[in-house]
Amino acid sequence: MPNTSIYYQHREPSPLRQLWLHITANPFAMVAFYIFAGIMVLMVLSPLVSPFSSETQFSDHVLQPPAWHAEGQIRFLFGTDDLGRDLLSRVLHGSVYSLGYPLLATLLAAVIGISIGAWAGMSQGVQSSTLNHLLDVLLSIPSLLLALVIIAILGPALHNVMIAITLVLIPQFIHSVHNAFYEERNKEYVVASKLNGCTRWYLLTRVIFPNITSVVVMQITFALSTAILDIAALGFLGLGVQAPAPEWGTMLARSLDQVYLSPWTMVLPGLALFLTVLSINVLGDSVRAAIQERIRNS
Repeated sequence: MPNTSIYYQHREPSPLRQLWLHITANPFAMVAFYIFAGIMVLMVLSPLVSPFSSETQFSDHVLQPPAWHAEGQIRFLFGTDDLGRDLLSRVLHGSVYSLGYPLLATLLAAVIGISIGAWAGMSQGVQSSTLNHLLDVLLSIPSLLLALVIIAILGPALHNVMIAITLVLIPQFIHSVHNAFYEERNKEYVVASKLNGCTRWYLLTRVIFPNITSVVVMQITFALSTAILDIAALGFLGLGVQAPAPEWGTMLARSLDQVYLSPWTMVLPGLALFLTVLSINVLGDSVRAAIQERIRNS
């Protein structure tokens, strides 16, 4: 006889499944997800999918209009710049500088900042008060201004930009995680865990941290957007990634002189920067809302 069951068994989806179901229910979040996923794939595969090298110059095709223009060529889909370099190839290669390096700096700052913030959030007395006042002073300074000060000391170079952006983001993570832990550590479920003899490490990782994941996700989203815009701003000011590297902010600064003659040289890197930051913010906000809904329903 076939093994049949007459009882209804309700199966709760896994946390990741619940998160995905919440995102799929929001059409804006799905569009942002596909845009960000597409940009990430293009960044990883940029050496393979770009038509030309980012430094290849075509002297016979200087300021070539895009392919849909009357004077354009399908060979240069989005046109060329003032040195005859293919814009599409430069934007694809530039995604490594404008998205890959900010992502690396954000992850590094998140690991350091979350660790220090969790330790500070569980501490009391002079240590916690001193750190809180110090963070208030640092966060009162705009992130771009702080990065400019660090770059002025270290000098304009890619590795110095990475150091500056990471150092700027760490206090933000410490402050947000410290406040989140401070609000949670005296709640009933934490006190009950302490009375049950849970270790400090168990309280941090298994009791408190799962309940502040929405704060962490939102801070990572904000930090990644800040890192992308700060690197682009430093490149635009000539203090970040130096030419001829195809960083999007550097490309915008270079195309500023030809904006009336060849506007396509500014539109493509600007549009790439806009879509990247917008998709990150929309997707991060949707993930935060999904985590908060799951915590409320649990």
